[in-house]
Amino acid sequence: MKKILSVILSALILCSAAACSSGGEPDTSPSESDSNASSAEESAPADSTPADTDTSSDIDLDDLPSRVYLRDYNGKNYVTPVKRQAFGDCWSFGIAAAAESSYLYANDLGTPAEETNDEGLYKDNDNVNFSERYLSWYVYHSITQDDVTPGRIRASQVGEGYDTSASDSRNPNDAFLMGGALLSGMNVFSSGFGPVEESTEVNGENPYAYTDKNKLNKDDLEDFSQSGDWSIPLNAEYRNAPIMASLRNGNYLPCPASKDADGNYRFNEDGVLAIKSEIAQGHAVAVTALVFGKMNHENWAAYTDADERNHVITIVGYDDNFPKEKFERLDKEGNSDPDSIPPTDGAFIIKDCSGEYGGFDTKGTFYISYHDHTLLDPISFEFDKPEAVKYTELNYDQYDLLFVGWCAAADHDSETKMANMFDAEEDEYLTQITYRTKRFNTDVHYAVYKDVSDGSPESGELLEEGDSSHWFAGSHKLDLKNEYYLEKGEKYSVVLTMTYTGDDGSTSYTDVIPYATNVFGYDSNKDNEAVAKGVINKGESYSFRDGKWKDLTEIKDELAKTALEEDNTRNVPDNFKALSIDRITIDNFPIKAILVPSDKHH
Repeated sequence: MKKILSVILSALILCSAAACSSGGEPDTSPSESDSNASSAEESAPADSTPADTDTSSDIDLDDLPSRVYLRDYNGKNYVTPVKRQAFGDCWSFGIAAAAESSYLYANDLGTPAEETNDEGLYKDNDNVNFSERYLSWYVYHSITQDDVTPGRIRASQVGEGYDTSASDSRNPNDAFLMGGALLSGMNVFSSGFGPVEESTEVNGENPYAYTDKNKLNKDDLEDFSQSGDWSIPLNAEYRNAPIMASLRNGNYLPCPASKDADGNYRFNEDGVLAIKSEIAQGHAVAVTALVFGKMNHENWAAYTDADERNHVITIVGYDDNFPKEKFERLDKEGNSDPDSIPPTDGAFIIKDCSGEYGGFDTKGTFYISYHDHTLLDPISFEFDKPEAVKYTELNYDQYDLLFVGWCAAADHDSETKMANMFDAEEDEYLTQITYRTKRFNTDVHYAVYKDVSDGSPESGELLEEGDSSHWFAGSHKLDLKNEYYLEKGEKYSVVLTMTYTGDDGSTSYTDVIPYATNVFGYDSNKDNEAVAKGVINKGESYSFRDGKWKDLTEIKDELAKTALEEDNTRNVPDNFKALSIDRITIDNFPIKAILVPSDKHH
C-alpha cells in the first residue's frame, strides 16, 4: 500500500520559486537529488517515551478520489470568496486563502455545497476572513520597543526583522509592494501571530481590513488604487491581535515541478501526489506559478512550459480526468500550438487573487495542469481542531522573529544538536514546543531541561525527552507528555537532535540555520531596500558540534557563509537573493516553547 512516506523518500529534489516579485524557499539543499497530561507543582520524572509521530499526511494514496473540490467536498463548501490584491502582495493572499480553507475544515465550518448565489454559482463560505494586510505589513516591519510584550516578544529582540524606514518615509505603502515568501505565513503563525480575523477591532477601527479587496471587476480598477496610507501602528496593541487558530503543522511539500542535475525541468509525480493528499485532508495549498498569458480562456485552463513565475495562487482541488486537450491554445495564425498541450490529463483547481477575473465556475477560479513547469514551493497549514485546544491564553518563548526567513542546512557525520535556553518570564507551565525542520523525512529527538547553567543546555534536571518523525519539512508543534511548572526567572532549555534520511537510505545529522536577505522594493531601487536584521544575543542559542557546545554568537559568521552558499542555489529574482555576505543575516535557532501562565492553568 503506497503511503505518503514512500512518496517523500523519493521526492528529495531541488526546487525553488518566486512570485509577485517574491521568493519561495527551497527546502532541499544542493546536495539532495532533487503532540497534555496531568499537571503538578513538581515536575514528573524524566520520560523517554516517544512523542506522537507527525502522521497528519499519512494517507493511503491508492484510495485518493479522482476528483476533490473543496467547494463541494462531502457536501460542504470550505472555500472563502475570491479576493483581489491591490499591491504586490499575492503571497499574503495565497497564505490567507490556504489558511482559511484549512481552518474551516479543521473546525467543521463548511457551508452546504448546494447553496448558490444569485447567478447560480457556488455561494462562498463567509465564516472566516483572514487578514492579508496584517501579514503584508508586520512581516516587513521589525520589532520595536513598543512591541515588547512579556510572554510573547522579549526586549532582547528589539530591532529584529526588516527595517523599511527609508521606503516608509517616501511611501507608507511600499511594504505592500515588496513581494514576499510563502514561508512567511508558516513563520508568523508558528510564532503565535495570526491568522488574524479582518473584523478585529482596535480602538474602534478595523486596522487589519484589506480595503476594497472584493472589487473584482476590471471596471472597478479606477476606484481600487494604492492611494492613501495603509500602514498599521507598530506597537503591541496592534501587532498582538487575537489569533483565530493555533498552527499544528506548516508543511512544505515536494514540488510538482523539479529539476534534473543539469537544471532542466523534470515532472515530479510525487509532488502532485503530496498536494492531492493535503487537499483530500481539507488543507488548501498555496503555491507559486506563472499563470497569465498561457491560458485557454474558453476552458479557463493554464499550462506553461517556461521556467519563470510571477504569482502566488491557492490550490483548492484537483481533477485527475481533466482533459489535456482543454489546455490547447492557438498561435497567431490560428493553428494549434502543440506546446500548449501537456503530456497527460489532470489539473489542479485554483483560486486566484489577481489578474484574470473570469473563471470556470466563479470569478477567479481556473485549472492548471499537473505538468505546469512553474508549480513550486507548495505550502499547506494544519490547524488544531477545537477539541485539541486546552488553553487559549499562551506565552511564547522565542528568539527567531525574522518572518521573511528562509532556512539553510548543514549535514554532519558526527552528532550535532541545537538548543535554545530561556528564562521563565513569569510563573508558568511549559506544555508544548515548536521547531522547524529543513529536510524532508527528518527524525527529531527532543529533550527539555530546567535549572540549567549558562553555556550548558543539557545541565540541570531532565524533565522529558522523546522522538518524533516528520515526512514533510516545515514547522511542527508537539504536545509534551506532562506540563512542567516553572518559577519566574527559572532557566530552562529545549535541545533538539535532528537526523535526516536520504532516498538512498543514508543518514546524517542536520541542523537548521534561519536566515534572511535584504530585499529590494518593487522597482529594485536601492532607496526601497528592506534591510534584514537578525538579533542574536549571547546565552540564547547553542550549537553542539565536535563534541562540545558553542554559543551561536561564536559561530554566526560560519553559519552565514553556509546560508549564503545555499542561497545561491535558489531560483528566485535577484531582489530576493543574498548575492553577497553583506546582504544576509542569520537568526537564532527556530525552537520555541509554549507556556501557560500559572493563573490561566487548570
